[in-house]
Amino acid sequence: MEVKNEPSDQSVTEEVEDKIRNKNTMNNIISTIKPELILEYCYGIYRFQLVDGELRTASWKYIALGGCIILAYVSLFFNFIRYPATINQIGDFVDMMDEFPTVVVLIQYITTALTASCYVSKVNIRIFTSLQELDTNLQIATSTDFYKQLRSRFIISLILLVMSHLLNGLLDMISTPDFVWGIIVSPLYFMQKLQAFIFCVYVYMVQYRLQVINNYLRVFIQEQKKKTVTVFTIKNKKKVVPETSLNFIGRPSEENVKIQNLASMYDSIGNICSMINQVFNYQIFMTLVSTFVYTVVTIWTSIYFFRKPHNLNQLINIGIWCFGMISNIIIMSFICERLLSVRTKTKVLVNKLIMNYDLPITMRVQAKAFMELVEVWPLRIYIYDMFSVDITLMLKFISVSTTYLIVIVQVSHFL
Repeated sequence: MEVKNEPSDQSVTEEVEDKIRNKNTMNNIISTIKPELILEYCYGIYRFQLVDGELRTASWKYIALGGCIILAYVSLFFNFIRYPATINQIGDFVDMMDEFPTVVVLIQYITTALTASCYVSKVNIRIFTSLQELDTNLQIATSTDFYKQLRSRFIISLILLVMSHLLNGLLDMISTPDFVWGIIVSPLYFMQKLQAFIFCVYVYMVQYRLQVINNYLRVFIQEQKKKTVTVFTIKNKKKVVPETSLNFIGRPSEENVKIQNLASMYDSIGNICSMINQVFNYQIFMTLVSTFVYTVVTIWTSIYFFRKPHNLNQLINIGIWCFGMISNIIIMSFICERLLSVRTKTKVLVNKLIMNYDLPITMRVQAKAFMELVEVWPLRIYIYDMFSVDITLMLKFISVSTTYLIVIVQVSHFL
């Protein structure tokens, strides 16, 4: 008679508990960016759908709904676009070119919605499943404060973004005679800002978890320093704030492999960063292109409007919108630069472990392997391997824009 090896009640209970824990972790992660996802839904952009704590690709119903939203907006856009019937003078040509950047942003909106909902949906899901596994390994999956802090920061930033855009839109409607066109175009430019903001949210989520790894390393290093303090020391009168962080690594020993675990978590962060680059590659590129086109056309139209005193309000409005467009690149560059600075701190902390000869050899070997992973994963976001999104991108953009400014000023003398 054959005896079947049925799973014990304890193993079944543990499996159910793991599923519930993973479901709660995923719900907590998605809740941190839920307001941003809801705003994307209004534009017909569906990166994924959350069903019972599990991420799935958008169903054909959502994709069809997104397509209807896009078609409705495109038809409304071309119905009210202001193109002159005939171009008899330079003013008509300037008015036509003034709408060209808006068409570029419209192309960005259509292609972004299609790629996010269809092409990179599975990559988006892998990003969040990797974050779920990372949070479990970092022992922050059960911490509700961690997700509340992230959510509150994102909501505050989103409110500031909405308020700044509403202010720009209000100024645009006051200074522009065509009130209806201003209402139609305003959501389009907000979509571009929203996509840049969501990219920053993705990068910040990675940065925030890398800071947790740095904190674990810092606590362990401080614990080792306390043990190596000499007996004859003069205490400082200043009170030292006690460290309440978790000593994740624990006591140094030959069998301790927690540094290796942290290294594998950094490897996961590197993979997540690479997937974020894959998801937002096209969007960052189109943001850069549309901002450059908008800046060049704005400079040219500003020179034309500067010659006419009655167009002073429109000139001020153009300057405000131009600053708003450039601020997208500034914020993205700043967030990516912050991620690189946190990585640099990781490198410094790991180097301290390597140089601590009081640690067991096995732990120092793990630290050396960790350092190699830090070198392998630079955590840089590239635009199709052409430009790195950091502070140098902003400097390159200003340099190229200045060059075109000189050319435009010279050409404008002949018009």
